[in-house]
Amino acid sequence: MRGGFSFQQNTTNFDVSRYFEGLVGDGLNVAFGAEYRSEEYKIFAGEPGSYIDADGVGFGGAAGSQGFPGFQPGDVVDAKRHSKAAYIDLEADLNARTKVQAAVRYEDYSDFGSTTTGKLGASFRLKEDVLLRGSASTGFRAPSLQQAYFSSTFTDFISGAPVDVVLAPNGGPVATLAGIPKLKEEKSRSFTLGTTWTPSQAVSVTADLYHIKIKDRIVLSGRFDDSNYPALAAKLATLGVGQAQFFVNSVDTTTKGLDLTASHRGELMGNKLTTFLAANFSKTDVDAIHAPASLAGFEDVLLSERERLFIEQGGPRRKATLGFDYVTGAWETDFKIIHFGPQTLGTFSGTAAGVPNQHYEAKTSADLSFTYTINKNIKFTFGGTNIFNVHPTPQDPNETDNGFKYESVQFGLNGASYFGRLHVRF
Repeated sequence: MRGGFSFQQNTTNFDVSRYFEGLVGDGLNVAFGAEYRSEEYKIFAGEPGSYIDADGVGFGGAAGSQGFPGFQPGDVVDAKRHSKAAYIDLEADLNARTKVQAAVRYEDYSDFGSTTTGKLGASFRLKEDVLLRGSASTGFRAPSLQQAYFSSTFTDFISGAPVDVVLAPNGGPVATLAGIPKLKEEKSRSFTLGTTWTPSQAVSVTADLYHIKIKDRIVLSGRFDDSNYPALAAKLATLGVGQAQFFVNSVDTTTKGLDLTASHRGELMGNKLTTFLAANFSKTDVDAIHAPASLAGFEDVLLSERERLFIEQGGPRRKATLGFDYVTGAWETDFKIIHFGPQTLGTFSGTAAGVPNQHYEAKTSADLSFTYTINKNIKFTFGGTNIFNVHPTPQDPNETDNGFKYESVQFGLNGASYFGRLHVRF
């Protein structure tokens, strides 16, 4: 057994909502409530054979179990915390055309402190079939217990020599020696502006712009060692550590995007046909890297080009789905065409070593399914996903995460798949 980890969360909520007609304008809805949440995160050690070097150095085998060594006694964690929150939400119908909303939430965590966030929103019906809406809000995300306390120690072989590699927990001796500050919450500001157009009961079109700035995002650093930071490596060596990496509040990002949807309900040859289009265009940029004082000048190790690309292009910057749902008698046909934009991801070696980044070209796949309704309680569905067997752009398998010629990026890497489902309602 390699050991493992567990996470438990218990949440209790109390919510009240009531609408007061004519109190403000045409009416005011008042909602308020509270929440109590407790969390517990554990790491438990594996059996000794999962992490010790049973063969001994120089006898050909890596220490511990292959693939991922077991958790060692020094990795054991039993972390707990609780949080309390309260909120109030007011939503007023000023008149038949205008609605405004304001909300405030206060939250207090036992391990990192308290924070207050808020939201302002409004909608205005410009015409009977045109609605404008917008909002501005602040937000936060507390460091997870996993980010604060995860600990992993294993032995890697670099140039034939064994090196102890530690993913050091926040506040532990390795992170403290390296000058890593205590994790704090991520903060965000977001703005949205959108419109809905419903020219008829059969047609609906929506468009929403959004702009989100996140400050102090928590990232997992690269490995610090003698090759990139000798002075820190010398300090780590006093603890028997050859390489170390940490979770750090270090990155500011901006995400901008546009969501579009359109749907039409009509008939084809006397049968019901529903057509819909959904598209998203977004872009995330890393605006700044804030290194702790102890890591100043080593921002390229703190956030490598590979990790930056994961943040900026971990998902395609555009995606669109065109779908058709056709119902004739007991049969229903569902056909979707799905387009994924291109992606650029990093490699293990990196461009500094002369290895170009991985570029995945835009791809388009399709899903098709048929459903036969036997009666009101039983129906059978069969079909396939990615029915044209589309695959991501091939890459150098020595530079991918999974050691295969491409990764699961825009969509899965297994190609076409087929299924059958029986739905029975009792």
